[in-house]
Amino acid sequence: MKKFYMFYILVLSIYLIPTVHEFYKELTGLFLIMLCSVKISKKCGLYTALLIIIFKVYSFFINSDYDIHTVMGCIISSLLGFLLVFYLGTSADKLKNKNNELHKEIRRRINIEKELNDKISLLQGLMDTIPNPICFKDLNCNYIGCNYAFAQNYGMTENDLIGKGVYEIFDAEQAEMHDKKDKELLKNKGKQAYEIVSKYADGSLRNIILNKTLFKNQYGKPVGVVGVLTDITDQKEREKLKKNIEEEQRIIEEMLRYDRIKTEFFSNISHELRTPINVILGAVQLMEKYNQDNKYNLNPSKIIMNVDRIKLNSLRLLRLVNNLIDITEIDSNSFKIDLKNWDIVNLVENITLSVSEYVNDKGIKLEFDTNVEEKILACDADNIERIMLNLLSNAIKYTKKDGSIYVNLYDKGSYVCIKVKDTGVGIPEGKQNEIFQKFCKINPIFTRPHEGSGIGLSIVKSLVKLHGGKINVESQVGVGSTFTIYLPSRTIKEDKLNRREVLEKQSKIEKIQLEFSDIYYASA
Repeated sequence: MKKFYMFYILVLSIYLIPTVHEFYKELTGLFLIMLCSVKISKKCGLYTALLIIIFKVYSFFINSDYDIHTVMGCIISSLLGFLLVFYLGTSADKLKNKNNELHKEIRRRINIEKELNDKISLLQGLMDTIPNPICFKDLNCNYIGCNYAFAQNYGMTENDLIGKGVYEIFDAEQAEMHDKKDKELLKNKGKQAYEIVSKYADGSLRNIILNKTLFKNQYGKPVGVVGVLTDITDQKEREKLKKNIEEEQRIIEEMLRYDRIKTEFFSNISHELRTPINVILGAVQLMEKYNQDNKYNLNPSKIIMNVDRIKLNSLRLLRLVNNLIDITEIDSNSFKIDLKNWDIVNLVENITLSVSEYVNDKGIKLEFDTNVEEKILACDADNIERIMLNLLSNAIKYTKKDGSIYVNLYDKGSYVCIKVKDTGVGIPEGKQNEIFQKFCKINPIFTRPHEGSGIGLSIVKSLVKLHGGKINVESQVGVGSTFTIYLPSRTIKEDKLNRREVLEKQSKIEKIQLEFSDIYYASA
């Protein structure tokens, strides 16, 4: 600045030198005015122009050889100087203002860039401390960044990742899935969460939950995709271990429960075997004693009564043994049924009618009804009789005097529905899912005390299943129970239709006595 002032004084001094031609003085003055207006300010230019005019006037007074042309030239040059001052000064001020604004904007941008770099560094530092892998992609689904965990897991640096697509990072199958998911996210502009199995750089396979969303600029426009990976491998292993422990615990509890059931069953079987054997043995002993005392000749009815007891309890033993053999064969898948085409309506009706006399003697009403007169389907007649007699036997056991038993058969087209309904004591809701299990017996508090091994309904369910059908029960304590059998309406190729209009009298009596043996004993 001092040099400028020295130059300023030097130029003004030229006006004081008489030997300098007026043209050079004017030229020097204009140059000085321009310089002051541009370099310093318009105000400084005005002061310079005014000072030059003063020097010119002074020079006129000390210099007597001036003429009109010189005066006019001075006036014109002075006006030109002022015009230059206003034009150049105004332009220079505008340029300076713009330059100042530009410098301010540059400083502001430098500060913003510094703050942004600081924030980016802070954000990058924060992301690198997060254990979850994080990655960023542009709208073309190419990677634009990641955190340290992502780079480490996949064995690369962030610079190695930038610009690459999923097909350069993952195998073809996973890359195709990621590419598809990315396109869906960009299309729907929402969020995503899905599970994958990803292979890390160390060769381990990890279960990953990948959460994705769009990130946007300051105007709310999507500019890319951010993904956060959560490793759930250890969690799944813990869940798997927990499930295994729970399953093992369940198996242990089931084994213990089954062991208790077996213990109860064998205890019950022991009682079931011991009771009829004791009765048989007692009847034989009485017969021997009566024979020794010659009482049979005096009262022959006693031998008949003891023979009936022996026969009845022998039937009980036979039924028990048959059930044990059958349940063993069913469990070993060696039990076979003999399917033939039968009129199921006639078959079920005859079985029902065959026990009507006994049911009536018990003071119980028995009714049979059907919505079809004839329905031919493939079944094993002997085992259908066994199923029905078992259900009727249970109905009789638990139905009080003056109660009712209803047997209904419905043709439903693709299947036949057989219902056995009673007005007995009913089955508790908690026991209804258990009565078809082996060795299950209903708690005596809800029933009348009757003998039984607890495998009859299990055999019934198995026999129904062997026919391709199913059975269920609906019951309410104090109201009664309804057992429903569903048999598929199918036939087999046979030369003739098998009909069982009426069971042979002897066969009917034996089968009823066999299936009802525990009821006969209870009523004896």
